Amino acid sequence: MGIKTSLATAIVFMTAATLLTVACSKEQPVKNFVLPKGDIEAGREVFIAFNCYRCHDIDGVELPERTFEPPFVVQLGGKVMRVKDYGELLTAVVYPNHVISPSYQTKLEEVGRDADLSPMPPFGDIMTVTELTDLVEFLHAQYSRLLPNYYHGHYMYR
Repeated sequence: MGIKTSLATAIVFMTAATLLTVACSKEQPVKNFVLPKGDIEAGREVFIAFNCYRCHDIDGVELPERTFEPPFVVQLGGKVMRVKDYGELLTAVVYPNHVISPSYQTKLEEVGRDADLSPMPPFGDIMTVTELTDLVEFLHAQYSRLLPNYYHGHYMYR
């Protein structure tokens, strides 16, 4: 085997090892991954069908009455400084343990739960792609971004 052949073989193995490492890593960002646009009303029905309303409230959205009281209710939607993008919302549904906010961790600790694990089940194995896209479309529609209003040298939000 010549030096060029050995070098080529080494490059192929190193590339394969790198790709395997990336493919096997626990969390991978995905670029250029696009899902079809969901249906907001169908997403509301998914929210209800999968009992999301049992632990989540959304202002202005009519939801069934809870049959039990959870340790705490997580508010979704409303006016926020930064609206989560489609990918963040999808990740939160499919992989709820990906990012747990400090305020949510505090609430979990207050009720005696492990602050590193969300009590929300991962819905990636349960929902169809259509249900996921509809749910994410519905959730995204519930948020609006606060707009800065510059007033006398200070930013105020409305």
